[in-house]
Amino acid sequence: MHGASAHRKLNMNSALRRQVLRNLTTDLIKYGRLETTVPRAKELRRLADKMITLGKRGTAHDRNQIQAYLYQPKTVVPLLMDTYAKRFADRPGGFTRVVPIGHRKGDHAPMAMIEILNTETPEAEVSFSYLVRSLANMQIKEGSKIVDRALNPVFDAKAVPPVQRMFKRALDEHKAKEKFAMKIKKAMRNAHLSAEQLQEYVDKDVKHVMELDANEQSKKINEYVKEIWPENAPNLK
Repeated sequence: MHGASAHRKLNMNSALRRQVLRNLTTDLIKYGRLETTVPRAKELRRLADKMITLGKRGTAHDRNQIQAYLYQPKTVVPLLMDTYAKRFADRPGGFTRVVPIGHRKGDHAPMAMIEILNTETPEAEVSFSYLVRSLANMQIKEGSKIVDRALNPVFDAKAVPPVQRMFKRALDEHKAKEKFAMKIKKAMRNAHLSAEQLQEYVDKDVKHVMELDANEQSKKINEYVKEIWPENAPNLK
């Protein structure tokens, strides 16, 4: 009987897998975030946390281990032993976050964004930006302030038709809303934000999305006018 595998094989031989993971770990520590497939991101999280832990210890032996594994040691060693060591001085582990971002066009591989946590400015993290954009889309769709209602979802059993299938669907939707509310509360706690401050972020993003939509619509109108009026077409804004 075979024992459990120590790590993911990633459909590569050992030499290629080590080289790819060394490259990805170096880039993650250097740039703070990167986009890759979900299996690689999960394997990368283990290695990045190990490198940051070595940087926090800061001994000569730990420095040698970092230099032996990572590329570009002149760039990444100061980051690990100075920047990240100070940032995570009071944090025992869990220095990275993996955020699913959908599937890759072509082979439909599940993709993820892996990033090193920013405890100083949590609102700069990708996961926080995704949360704000989700709330902004909900607010545009419903046409009213969304944060308070998203934090306190209400299940109205009387509004659901007395059919078992419909009731189960409504109950599942309510559970999903409760799970999303827990995610919002966790993000607010990490970023030290109140509901009013989060609503301000959402309002700014709504304004930004509306401006993007308006610019896109204006671009489509100008392209249509150029098609039907090829010579001296007016510029409609």
